[in-house]
Amino acid sequence: MKTKTVVVFVLIVLALILMLQNSGFTDLILFFWHIYAPMFLLVFFVFLIGFLVGFLAARIDRKKDRKALDGRPQTPSKPQS
Repeated sequence: MKTKTVVVFVLIVLALILMLQNSGFTDLILFFWHIYAPMFLLVFFVFLIGFLVGFLAARIDRKKDRKALDGRPQTPSKPQS
């Protein structure tokens, strides 16, 4: 198993443990919204939002790198001697 796979698996297990230990209900007041929900749902949605923001930021960064590489003129490589 690759190291990255193991790290992701361990993080998922830790997140699940955190969510299951926080099963009590709580209030979330955000501007004019008032949400009364179990803490594990709120923790899950925070993790989900964080994952989506990180994923989209990485995608945007990758697109910028590709455009920067595509815009540069190709220089011939020196022959190996």
